[in-house]
Amino acid sequence: VNEADESAPASFQTTDGGRTWSPLAPAVPAASATSPSCTDDQLSTSLGKESVGLGHVGETIVFTNVSTSACTLHGYPGVAGLDAAGTQIMQAGRTPSGYLGGLWNTPDGPPPTVALAPGQVASALVEGVDNQVGSMPCVRLSGFLVTAPATTRSVDLPAARRSAAANVG
Repeated sequence: VNEADESAPASFQTTDGGRTWSPLAPAVPAASATSPSCTDDQLSTSLGKESVGLGHVGETIVFTNVSTSACTLHGYPGVAGLDAAGTQIMQAGRTPSGYLGGLWNTPDGPPPTVALAPGQVASALVEGVDNQVGSMPCVRLSGFLVTAPATTRSVDLPAARRSAAANVG
């Protein structure tokens, strides 16, 4: 990011799965907010660390730049909850922060542009509640259908790799 250009979006990085974000130093030439948007072929999508807290459950979605070129992610991924048959049964809302974390420093602003050099990762947290809300019973999710920001290919990430699939109330 050119510090003299205040209209350019800030670039951020995380080293702890998306819990905290810090601005990228302007001296990082391999990836900057001016790098082109990441394409489907440049990204690998996987599940990261689970999180829980007082009736909330979360999954970290990890995007890895597997290409040899720098690229940027801007915006929110699309995340849908899947049942055992692989059918979409719910859609995650796109918000900057939730009970388990997020962009607490800029909860009302636009999402940051995340610059990814080859091999670097970015993450997003999807969360829900794991107890019944009102008369709605909890839904058992068997996986997630994830589309990285500004891309078109969705990736099916089964929650079955865990000891139990997620329950979302």
